[in-house]
Amino acid sequence: MPTTTTASDIMRRKLVTFSPETPVMEAVASLLKHSISGAPVVDRSDRLLGILSELDCTNHLVHCIVNNEPVGFVQDLMTQELQTVAPDTTLLTLAHHFNEIRIRRLPVVNDEGMLLGQVSRRDLMKALHDAARPPAKGKAKPLFLSAIYTSDDLPARLDPDTKVKT
Repeated sequence: MPTTTTASDIMRRKLVTFSPETPVMEAVASLLKHSISGAPVVDRSDRLLGILSELDCTNHLVHCIVNNEPVGFVQDLMTQELQTVAPDTTLLTLAHHFNEIRIRRLPVVNDEGMLLGQVSRRDLMKALHDAARPPAKGKAKPLFLSAIYTSDDLPARLDPDTKVKT
């Protein structure tokens, strides 16, 4: 499964997103309301522009409070240098990305940069957990004789009384 399952198979498609013009306080309230640690920032065409993380928000709010400055808009603090993946990225490649760059989420985009979904470390962990779990007892997979015998190995006639080739 880890070699055939892709980002498209495990990504979340319904995401909280922000526009660059979203007020920071509104974005923070949304992150808190949905209990998420960040969200993509997209333009009107759903082209990915950045990511707004709780770390971005925390650092920005501290700076604004200490310096008595207005809080501003998402475009003022979103992370714009992004790591993204294609929908056909495998689980093992996703694991490598998460291990190398130490981020919580990877946006999934098409060739035009349009946001298709997002894979979080938790989504990946669940998929790997499912792949590593042994099959449930009593759920035998179908057995096909073609997996055991080649056509040259099988006798040519069917015994009508037993319904078995002899």
